[in-house]
Amino acid sequence: MNKLNLGSGFRPLTGFINIDSRYEVHPDRICDITQGLHYPNNSVDEVRAFDFLEHIPLGKTVFVIEEIWRVLCPGGIFVSFTPSTDGRGAFQDPTHLSFWNSNSWIYYMDDAHRNLYGIKAKFKGQIEDKVTSAELKIVHTLARLEAVK
Repeated sequence: MNKLNLGSGFRPLTGFINIDSRYEVHPDRICDITQGLHYPNNSVDEVRAFDFLEHIPLGKTVFVIEEIWRVLCPGGIFVSFTPSTDGRGAFQDPTHLSFWNSNSWIYYMDDAHRNLYGIKAKFKGQIEDKVTSAELKIVHTLARLEAVK
């Protein structure tokens, strides 16, 4: 069973292949996902991306989601936890390059939106917002998705 932890940083997960673009965090694999994932189509059972997608540059986000979808097996699971624009967390970190909220996932779940923009990736699942720091007004969007192929 192949399970990927994208942007593992200093938080590697047991049972996952920990992937990061930074050598200094000692991941299992070094990979700049904006250049693609080095896995065959339909070869991964689960992808985890916590505090990761917001570091993908605008203009590369659709490609990255499509790469995740491409490597996932039919019915494979994608779990994303990303600071939402519905709170301050999305904007407070100067290293964030793209911005997400629960509505962002419509473009990967709804056929009309996918077809309008030519997006190949298709998911179904649950999206929910979670207040992760009431004091700092930080909200994260948790997406638990299944690859539809």
